[in-house]
Amino acid sequence: MINKKLFLLLVVFTLACAEDNYELKLYETVLPLIFTKTPIKIYTDTQETAKIFQQSRFFYIVPHCDHSVELLVGNKFRHLSPACADKPLFSTTYKSFKMEPNSFGAFYWRKGRPQIKFKTKTLHRYHLILPKTLQRYAR
Repeated sequence: MINKKLFLLLVVFTLACAEDNYELKLYETVLPLIFTKTPIKIYTDTQETAKIFQQSRFFYIVPHCDHSVELLVGNKFRHLSPACADKPLFSTTYKSFKMEPNSFGAFYWRKGRPQIKFKTKTLHRYHLILPKTLQRYAR
């Protein structure tokens, strides 16, 4: 009985870590193609999101949103400082992607599958160029 509980705990932990690694690999693949200068200075809305980016050499987490921030990542940015009010946003939920005017893209999970989307109009507004390999995800 103890072995079954230990095994189940190990499987859950492995799946949770694998999802974080998958997200990090996706961010490391997509965002440096759009933002050519690395490390990209990011401000996130949660510690969990920041923890994903801290493991990468492509990103630098900024503790407070200021003029140096190049990208916002998350879904809860209703009350930002004026310095960050018009920064590009990469959303982590579909709702945020649809509702936030400065959201140019999103990565989220639907029915256990990863989804990625981009808004062409918002990409143009921020002068961001989507590589050909990702253009099929834009609308």
